[in-house]
Amino acid sequence: MPALSSIILLPLILLGVSQTAEAGQTRSDRATAPQQPIQLAQLSIEQRVIIRIPTMPAQPRTNGPVTVIRWKESRGPRCVPLNLIRAAVVASKAGVTMVVSSNERYLAHLGRACRPADFYAGFYISPNKDGVICAGRDTLHARNGSACEIERFSRMTAEVVPADAEDER
Repeated sequence: MPALSSIILLPLILLGVSQTAEAGQTRSDRATAPQQPIQLAQLSIEQRVIIRIPTMPAQPRTNGPVTVIRWKESRGPRCVPLNLIRAAVVASKAGVTMVVSSNERYLAHLGRACRPADFYAGFYISPNKDGVICAGRDTLHARNGSACEIERFSRMTAEVVPADAEDER
């Protein structure tokens, strides 16, 4: 029986739990007293962070002179810092355009099986410890339940085209 009492007393000592005893009891009295069953519990805490990226509303039309903006694609970075992304625009069939705080735009090209139209209501990104989203590694999660991996990023630069030049085409 001494092995059983050491098995029971060891967790009590390790956890800093003392047995409740009356002040007048001696050590031999406590050894013969019936022992209470020990209840141990385990608590697991999981933390999950999801960042929601809202889509930008359409710009209101004005009656003034029309300026046409054409977006040119160029080679983009492999990764974009997540804390710089302010909004997203779904305006092309190629992917989702992310607007960053410096007013730059990056087009996230999605896989062939993905439709950018699924992301009109916004999307979620599960951030990694490094704080960036990278092509070939990270996934965009649409609010409708679909998920698409980012294949690559392209840098989008605005080119203002006069309204007359657009009419000639």
